[in-house]
Amino acid sequence: MFNERPIDDPKLQEALNIIMGAIQYYDLAGGVFLVSRDEWAYSYNMPATWNANIEDSSVPMGFRMRAKSAELGEERAHELLLGTAFTLTSMQDFGNQTRLWAGDLITILKKAGLKIDYKPFNGNKLPRLGGIDMRGTE
Repeated sequence: MFNERPIDDPKLQEALNIIMGAIQYYDLAGGVFLVSRDEWAYSYNMPATWNANIEDSSVPMGFRMRAKSAELGEERAHELLLGTAFTLTSMQDFGNQTRLWAGDLITILKKAGLKIDYKPFNGNKLPRLGGIDMRGTE
């Protein structure tokens, strides 16, 4: 999943492209967020040869999970699903830790007298994945 809005800062866009290229080149899965003076951007690359995530632009995060034991064999399908579970639990741990630390640091800034007028995602609700059929039609 790539940033869904245009990025105005060309250096920010270039840096995001370079980092995402390195993630793909080294067969890694993960996400990145970058912040410039006036803007921020994010991207995820979840597919890798060692997990069951495959690219699919028709679903919100740009990937679906696929590991059919009938095609891959039971052992390989299980191996890919374990890789996917590790990727997703790592993503969750990183998100939880980031949220806690950001909250702590924002509290410190507020105690120092900084007024922070912050609305997550500019007041927009975050999209959820619940109810999406990740099985596809294959």
